[in-house]
Amino acid sequence: MKVVADTNVVVSGLLWGGPPNRILRWVRDGLLEIIVCEETTAEVRRVIQYKRFSKRLSDLDTSSNEVFSYFMNLVTFASTPGSIPEVIKADLFDNIFLALASENSAQLIISGDKHLLDLGTYKDIEIVTPSEASRVIETLVTYRG
Repeated sequence: MKVVADTNVVVSGLLWGGPPNRILRWVRDGLLEIIVCEETTAEVRRVIQYKRFSKRLSDLDTSSNEVFSYFMNLVTFASTPGSIPEVIKADLFDNIFLALASENSAQLIISGDKHLLDLGTYKDIEIVTPSEASRVIETLVTYRG
């Protein structure tokens, strides 16, 4: 199953437990594929380096570079979307997740961002929280057996 996960989901999954981390473990185990592009990975790299995460990185005995390298080994790289819609006006960067999902036939967009979640769907692609995504994916994993 192909998914697009926004930056807050990725960073949360890399640094903490819970549904975002479970999603990354499923990617690691080959049950999911997270689609990224140059712009979305650059944002993850930038956010992971925020000072507010330095204590968490220290607690995990790791660096932002090590965490980012781990992330890059998990994901599937795609080209930057050719056409980025301006559906979300409040935060134009969020639109890249819509375009990335649409151009790469993702089944879900996983987000904790209100701007994305308020849409509900984009071009028949569900936009869900990490908890909702976990329920959907667990059902599929159980069904596959």
